[in-house]
Amino acid sequence: MDTAEPATAPWTRWAYPILAGAVTLLSIAFAIQLPWSADLGVHAATVERLRESLTHPGNPLIDVDGPSPYYSPYPVLLSLLARVPGISAPMTLAIAGPLVIVLLLWGLRAFVRTLTDRPLAPALALVLLLVLWGFKPRVWSGFLSLWALPFLMAFPSTVALALTLLLWALLTRTLDGPARYPHYAGLGLLAALVVLIHPFTTVMAGLGAAGIVATRARRLPRTTWLGLGLATAEVVLAVLVWPYYSFTELLSSSAELDAIHKALYDKPWLYYGLIVFALPALWSRWRRDRLDPLVLLFVSSVVVVALGYVTGRYALGRVWPAVMLSGQLALAVELARPLPMKGTWARRWIPVTALACLLGAAVQASNLLYVLPRPMLSHRLRTVAHMYVLWPQYDWLTRYTHPGDVILTQDFYGIRTVGAYGLYTVAPAWPDPFVKDENARREDMHAMYRSNTAPATIDALIAKYHVRWILEYPGKWAPVAGRTLVAVGPDGEKLYAA
Repeated sequence: MDTAEPATAPWTRWAYPILAGAVTLLSIAFAIQLPWSADLGVHAATVERLRESLTHPGNPLIDVDGPSPYYSPYPVLLSLLARVPGISAPMTLAIAGPLVIVLLLWGLRAFVRTLTDRPLAPALALVLLLVLWGFKPRVWSGFLSLWALPFLMAFPSTVALALTLLLWALLTRTLDGPARYPHYAGLGLLAALVVLIHPFTTVMAGLGAAGIVATRARRLPRTTWLGLGLATAEVVLAVLVWPYYSFTELLSSSAELDAIHKALYDKPWLYYGLIVFALPALWSRWRRDRLDPLVLLFVSSVVVVALGYVTGRYALGRVWPAVMLSGQLALAVELARPLPMKGTWARRWIPVTALACLLGAAVQASNLLYVLPRPMLSHRLRTVAHMYVLWPQYDWLTRYTHPGDVILTQDFYGIRTVGAYGLYTVAPAWPDPFVKDENARREDMHAMYRSNTAPATIDALIAKYHVRWILEYPGKWAPVAGRTLVAVGPDGEKLYAA
C-alpha cells in the first residue's frame, strides 16, 4: 500500500467528504423525483410481493407460484419497510436509494484506503467511478455512472457493489493484520450477501478477492487459510439454505440470459472507451508489482468478458463493470501519488486524464436535470439535453385494479411497470429461468394482440391466464371489442375490463 507523506495539502483531506456529501444530496433529490427506468418496476414488484407474503410470495411478475431469483435479502428487508401504512413499493425504493449511496460511498473510501494513504485518492476514485466510462451513456443494472445514478441507486446491483467494496476492504485488513475469526465470519457474511443479492456482481467480487489473496498468498500463515476456508464454508451454507430460490438451479439456467446481454458487446469502445486513459496507471502498477490486485482484477475480468464474446455466453458481459472499476481505481491511486510518473509522459498524462474526465462528465451530466421538478422537464429540454426517456406513469391504475389482478399489455413500458402496483402480466417482462412456460406465455400474449387471431381464441387465452384488465394504447390494436371501457390514462391509454 502507498503511504502518505507528512506534508499534505489540508484541502485534500476535505475533498472526499465534500464530494460524498454532494453525491448524497444529489441522490436525495433524485429520490424525491424518482425517475423511472426499465428495472425499477421489477424491483418494486418484488418488494410488493414480499410485502403481501414473506413466506409464499410467488413469482413477482406473473400469476404463478414458485421461486424467483429476485427474492434476495435486500428486497426482503425493504418489504418490512413497505408494510408501514402509506409507503408503497416504489416509495420504499425511493427511500432506500440515498441510503444505498451512503453505503457505496463508505465502501469506496474503505477500499481505496487499503490501497493508499493519500487523502486525495478516494475523491479521485469517486469522480472517475462516475464519469470515466465512454462516449455514450447507458442504463444497465450494475453499470453505475453519473448518467445512470438517478435510476440505479436503489437497485440490488448497487447494494452488491457497495458490499463488494466493503468485502475487499475487510479482506485486505484481515490478511494484513492478526488472525481474528470474527473478521472471517464478517467476510463470509458480506460475501454471502453479495452472492444472494446480485449473482452477476459475485463474479467481480470473487475476482477481486482472488487478486487480493494472490498478492499475499506466499506469506499467509496456516491460520489465515483456515479462516478463509471457514468464510467460504459460511458462504456455501448461506447459499444452500436460502429459502426463496435455488442458486445452483439459477446457475444451470444462465444460458437463457445470453440473448438479452448480447447488447453489452455492441460497440464496446462507445460505452467503455475512456478506460484507455487508465491503462498507463495499470501499467505503472504492474511494473512495480506483478501481482498487484487491481492489475489482476483488470486482466481476469477482461479475460471473462472476452470469453463471453468468444463462446456466445453474453451474460458474462455483466463483468464489464469490473474492467472499468479496476482501471478507475488504479488511475485514482496513481494520480494521488506525489509523483505518479516520471518524465515527459507524466506531464502529459495528468492533463490528458483531466480532459478525459471533462469529456466523460459532459457525456454523463444530462440526467442531473432530474433534480428539477417534473413540470420543468419539457419535451424540448429533454431532447436537447439527451436525457433518458420520459417513462409513462401507471399509478392511476391503482384506482381501478386490485393487487393480484392480471392485466394484459405487451407495451414495453407497461409490462415493465404495472407489477410495481401489485398487478401481474401474462408473460414476465424479463427472462426468468424458473418460469418453464415463459416462451408459451410470450407467444400467447402476442397472439392476443394480433388482429387476425380469432375472437374465440382470444377469449380462451384471457380465461386461461385469468386476465381481468386490458390496456389499449393510442394507435395500437388491442382485443377490446365489446368490452367495457373503465378509465383513460394521462397518456391516452385506455383500461378495459376483460
